[in-house]
Amino acid sequence: METILLVDDDIRVVTALQRSLHKSYQIEIAGSAAEALEAIAGTSYAVVVSDMKMPGMNGIELLGKVKETSPETVRILLTGQADLGTAIAAVNEGSVFRFLTKPCPDELLTKTLDAALDQHRLVISERDVLQETLMSTIGVLVEILAVTQPVAFGRAWRASRHVQTIAREMKLPDSWQFEAAAMLSQIGCISVDPAVLRKYDAGEKLSTAETAQMVSHAQVGQSLLEKIPRLQAVSQIIGCQHDASFGTGGFQPGSYVVELGAQLLHVALDFDRLTSIGRSAADALGEMRRSAQYNPDMLVAMDRMQHEAELGAATEVPDREPSGVERQLFRPISEQVLRSLTD
Repeated sequence: METILLVDDDIRVVTALQRSLHKSYQIEIAGSAAEALEAIAGTSYAVVVSDMKMPGMNGIELLGKVKETSPETVRILLTGQADLGTAIAAVNEGSVFRFLTKPCPDELLTKTLDAALDQHRLVISERDVLQETLMSTIGVLVEILAVTQPVAFGRAWRASRHVQTIAREMKLPDSWQFEAAAMLSQIGCISVDPAVLRKYDAGEKLSTAETAQMVSHAQVGQSLLEKIPRLQAVSQIIGCQHDASFGTGGFQPGSYVVELGAQLLHVALDFDRLTSIGRSAADALGEMRRSAQYNPDMLVAMDRMQHEAELGAATEVPDREPSGVERQLFRPISEQVLRSLTD
């Protein structure tokens, strides 16, 4: 059952509301904005109803933070007549779904809560449809890669397992974006000569032209993905996968996911390349530690997991050979996608 959080510094008000609404709704209460934010950090709420005037942080400020941390939560503001202009502005800016003036009749409150719950279900439904569509799109692109460049597909598959390992060990948020970036990290290799890919995977020395061809695949991959809704961050991570820099000054707020994802991908791909040419996991990590270009926390996470069966499985080459039917089906698609980049 969806849960509604009521927030008011006058605990008697929210306690009374909880008593009157508990038969129809799952209600929790908070006596301050700080208490509400703490609750939201650990629980998913369908609706948050906040009073406007509270010490330390008013209702609009609180609901703005709720929007940032839990955008799918529907936000309702309770306000007095003196705050009406401010409340209307909050609605117009998109921070608030509805506002109610106090005192609010029970019938209006229940109708508003019902509308808010309907809105929350709609948002969740749209999110699930979009997520399914994205996963289907990613699946098709991965199939194209598997059929046209099986060597690159193997590298992407192994890198995705490494990324999953690190993200889980470090308890990183937004891990789906990192895993999607890893699985699609080699999609730009549809533009690379298969002979060059085989030389690269074998650790053979590449010519200047071959090196440029290998490096360029990251930008090709970014170009392929950057126009797909919700994959903009994923495409940027892929474009930065060869970036060897690791800054110690922290992340910029707007680029946190991209920078973190690029570092994850850089660690996973270089670890895979070293182990693919014969290094043991311990030797590969030791070599990477001696360089300043990798996130040390990620190397520690890899080190902790290297003896577990999951990491052992991650270094295996996927047992998959595209069929002749698949080749006939996907090769024209990949050629058409590649041509679109130069149109």
